[in-house]
Amino acid sequence: MALSTSYNVTAAKGAQTNLENLLRTVSPVETPLYSTLSQSAAPKATLNEWLVDSLASPEIGGTIDGVDLTLSASGTNFQNLIESRERLGNRVQTIRDAFATSRQSEMVDVAPGGSLFAASKAKSLLQLKRSIETAIGSGNDQNVGSSSAAAKLCGLGIWSDPTATGNTFDTSAKQAFRAVSGSRVSLASLTESAFRGLLQAVYTAAGSKGTYNLFAGPAVMNKITDYTRSTTANGNFSFDQDVSGKTLVRSVLTYVSDYSTINIIPDLFLGRVNGSASGTDTVEGTVNTDRAYLIPGDDTVSLKFLEGITVQDLPDNGAGKRAFSEAMLTLRVSNPRALGSII
Repeated sequence: MALSTSYNVTAAKGAQTNLENLLRTVSPVETPLYSTLSQSAAPKATLNEWLVDSLASPEIGGTIDGVDLTLSASGTNFQNLIESRERLGNRVQTIRDAFATSRQSEMVDVAPGGSLFAASKAKSLLQLKRSIETAIGSGNDQNVGSSSAAAKLCGLGIWSDPTATGNTFDTSAKQAFRAVSGSRVSLASLTESAFRGLLQAVYTAAGSKGTYNLFAGPAVMNKITDYTRSTTANGNFSFDQDVSGKTLVRSVLTYVSDYSTINIIPDLFLGRVNGSASGTDTVEGTVNTDRAYLIPGDDTVSLKFLEGITVQDLPDNGAGKRAFSEAMLTLRVSNPRALGSII
């Protein structure tokens, strides 16, 4: 006669099961760009524009005493200091996450308790912020949109590209205000000397010794952390740190250079594009560990919202509750020359 055990008395045969009152989200949820960049209302337009200007080279030749200034059609000593201005801009992108629950699902007990609609709303807001983070840090160029294609904002991948053209830098006048040569370094060549060269290029172009933030994928962070070690002649590693506390610290979160102080912030949502992978960009659902953007710690780069994050309830037509979370925003980069990147 067979013995009934816990192995053969299954749930189908009456065994009780226990589902803990716990739900854990296992996907990354931190959105440092969205959380760090300044945010404000955008002008009531689908294309946000701003003016940029540059200064002439310093003049050290001096002025001859006693010479009058002339202003005529044939020649002048005066300058038109306005003609060097240029207009940059970025499109507003609508990002949406829709959800629904049936009427019956709201009436039954489910783990971990509470309303499924409320839980869906909370999850939708998390997903929306992840999508906003991905758009900001993307390699997408801006697109005006149409009845068959959504409008897209230009992400940091284009704004930090010294060779960018496309819709954002579509004229030579605009290209004069791109990120500068030397401000983009490949991950493969990211020695400490190359990193310092990147910082020097940005400082030379922007002239600011303020605090910067480096939003970086894991592979970039690992490279920078390796600056704290060196390889000895026998192939062993030598670490430049105090080990009296018997704790090996392998982390660099702040880098102080001759030009600026860099706060290094991990980010898993950088360097993706909508559609097919292109160059060093990955598709939007794939983590790009090799990307980093160097951004001034002020409001040089900011988020402009035509509509902030909202949740809109839709009519219940009989099937159950429906709603969507949504934001309409763009990315303003008032000085692309102040940006750096690692790809």
